[in-house]
Amino acid sequence: MRDLTDDVALMRPVIDALRASGTDPDKVLVRVGLPPGGLPAGRFPHTAQTQFWKAAADECGEEHVGLYLAGHLPAFHGLLLEYLFLSSGTFGEGLRHALRYVRLLSDTLSAHLEVEGDRAVLSLGQHAGSNRHFPEMLAGAVIRLFHALTEGQFKPHEVQLMHAEGAPAERYQSVYGCPARLGADRYALIFDAEVLDRPSRHAAPDLLRMHESLARRQLAEVERLDLVRQVRELIGELLVNGGATLEQVAARLNMPARRLRERLAMAGVRFNDLVTDYRCRLAKELLLKTDERIEVIVERTGFSEPSTFYRAFKRWVGDTPVEFRRKGKGEG
Repeated sequence: MRDLTDDVALMRPVIDALRASGTDPDKVLVRVGLPPGGLPAGRFPHTAQTQFWKAAADECGEEHVGLYLAGHLPAFHGLLLEYLFLSSGTFGEGLRHALRYVRLLSDTLSAHLEVEGDRAVLSLGQHAGSNRHFPEMLAGAVIRLFHALTEGQFKPHEVQLMHAEGAPAERYQSVYGCPARLGADRYALIFDAEVLDRPSRHAAPDLLRMHESLARRQLAEVERLDLVRQVRELIGELLVNGGATLEQVAARLNMPARRLRERLAMAGVRFNDLVTDYRCRLAKELLLKTDERIEVIVERTGFSEPSTFYRAFKRWVGDTPVEFRRKGKGEG
């Protein structure tokens, strides 16, 4: 199973909320192994959310830190999805545009909208194992954004949360402006459907096309990086069993080998280069961080003969494996 990731854009408003609450965000960042001064660009493993929210709770001194920071979030965060909303003709049109690109924010989100009579249901589709502070904060952020986009006309009726234990009922009511139901079978927001037809004062068809074009390009880049990451992970798994071929990886991805080769070419990489890069990085790591015998490293990197491994390593690094290990460990 591939590793789930979040974009740092999802967490930048949380950094702003920490600062607005009087908490030094640098202290939180340092506790999770990041440099002070802000988040780096790109995506990071979703599993890091647990560590981040624990550090945030400790620094804020707040047990229900997701709800607490939701109350300090700005309404707008400068996200591309917000511009899709603003330039669309109506609130509902903007919402449907934005939902196509939620993966730009997180792999854990697969949001969709359903209209049931006079009520609309926005399901956030987040994985059930997530830390509760993240979805509680996210629900608050969505409500604040929707309220601002509709100039106060958005009326939430209920927030549904999958975790069974959380804050007191009155705390959710205070932050969300509506009750929260814990132990639900989904993460969802229930609201009046009539707001979907509300016109946007900022509607601009030309800007909408530009924003959607940019969103499509960014989504294609996320999918490109995702494919390369999945191929690298499968190469690592298959090398343990003696080798990793294009055909083997393609079979694991349920696609023809030719299609995988074409998609990798579109991503600007070649399969053999990914195998070589993985073998080289693994060999260097094993040589420097373990005392494994060379014969074991040969096997773990998928080579059939020590002589082949020696020649390849010399070509990659310029030193033999023995020389590289000796220099790396500062041995005479």
